[in-house]
Amino acid sequence: MMDLEYAPAVLTDDKINATRRMLSIINQLAAAANVNVFHRFDLMRKFLDAERHSFDSIIDPTDTDRLHQSDFSARRIGYEFSEAIAVGAQAPAG
Repeated sequence: MMDLEYAPAVLTDDKINATRRMLSIINQLAAAANVNVFHRFDLMRKFLDAERHSFDSIIDPTDTDRLHQSDFSARRIGYEFSEAIAVGAQAPAG
């Protein structure tokens, strides 16, 4: 399961509580289904905070709603997701 995008549209004052609730619900549902969550929200936040990219680079510049990830983000998320799958596939069952 994958959680939300870290995007200006879900970080506004009027939406941040709903965003936090949705992240919590995703984690609860994943735990109940015994599946992992790929934390896209935290990864995209890392693009800004740790790697110093701007929202202009991680959010699609043609998206006037400021909600959808850019090609840069899609490539990075795809790479990180495939790495997580590879690591999981090597882990012992149990």
